[in-house]
Amino acid sequence: MDKKIISLAIGAAIFGSAVNAAQVYSDSETELNIHGRAQGAYYFSSDKNIDGDQSYIRVGLDGKSQINDDLYAFGLYELQFKSNSGNENEDEFDVRKGYVGVGSELWTVSYGRQFGAVTLVSDYTDIFPEFGNEAAGVSADLFGTGRSDSVFKATGSYDALNVHVSYQGENDQVSTDASSYGIAADYALPFGMKVALGYNEGEGEGAAAGADSELLTAAVSYTYEDLYAAVVFSDGENWEKDGTDNDIDYEGIEAVVTYQVTKELNALIGYNNLEKDGVDTVDYYSLGGEYNLTPNFKTLAEYKITDVDGEDDILALALRYSF
Repeated sequence: MDKKIISLAIGAAIFGSAVNAAQVYSDSETELNIHGRAQGAYYFSSDKNIDGDQSYIRVGLDGKSQINDDLYAFGLYELQFKSNSGNENEDEFDVRKGYVGVGSELWTVSYGRQFGAVTLVSDYTDIFPEFGNEAAGVSADLFGTGRSDSVFKATGSYDALNVHVSYQGENDQVSTDASSYGIAADYALPFGMKVALGYNEGEGEGAAAGADSELLTAAVSYTYEDLYAAVVFSDGENWEKDGTDNDIDYEGIEAVVTYQVTKELNALIGYNNLEKDGVDTVDYYSLGGEYNLTPNFKTLAEYKITDVDGEDDILALALRYSF
C-alpha cells in the first residue's frame, strides 16, 4: 500500500469523525480529543512554482489521563497532508507532531516530535494569517528550534514566569550524530507588556563539522485593548540545517501589529528581514486580514510584498475550517 492510499485512509478515518465531535471520549479520569483544520487556499504570483492551489488538511488526536491528584499523562499525534499534490514522488503527508509526557499544574516533561524551547520566543510574532516566521531562525527540523524529532522538553510556570528547556538527540536532517539544546523564558509585566529571551545551540556536522549552530533570540510584545504589537530579534550563526554553513552570520527581525477591527475582523501588518552575512535572503512586508464567519470558519487574505531580487510578490486567499 503506497503513501497516498495510507494518507487518504488515515484522513478519512480521523477527519470524518472530527467534523461531528471534537471530544471522542471522556470520563472522570481520561479524555480523548480530535483537532485540526481544513484549508482551501490559492496563491496568486508571477512565480509559476508558487502560483496555484496550496490547500491542505491537518488532523490530530490528543489525550489526557489523570494519574493521581497531582500528576497527569498526556499525548498528541498530528498529521498534515496535501489535498492538491499531483506529484507521485512528493510526500503526501507529514507527521507534524507526536509526543507523550507527564505534567502537573506547574510543570510538564515530554518526549517526541515537538517544538523546541525557543519557540516560546518566536511565537510572539508567528501569527501571520499565511506567511511569517521566516526570519527568527526557528523552523521545523532546524537544530531543534521548531518542530523536530527526538526532542526532550521540560516546561515550568510560576505566576507570570514561563521557562522552557529542550534537548534533541539524533537529528536525521543534519546527521545521525547531531544534537541540540535550547532554553527560553518569558515574563508578563502588569501593564500589558511581555518580554522573552531564548538561546539554542546545535552540533554542526557534515561539510561544516565542528561549526555549531547558535541562535540568540529576544522578543517583546504589548497588548492594549484590541491592539497587539510584537517584535522578535534574532542573531546567530550557521543556521542551514544541512550542516553546510561554516562561520556564516545571521541577523533577523520579525515585527507584527494586529488590530481587532470588529468582533469578526482582525487586520495585520507585518515585516520579516533576514540577513545572511550582510545579504538579505528574506525581506518583505505583509498586509493581511481574517474574517470569522463562525467560531470555526474563517476567510483570510494576505499580501506578501518582497524586496528580495528575483522573488515575486504573493497574494494568498483562503477559507479555513478549524475544530
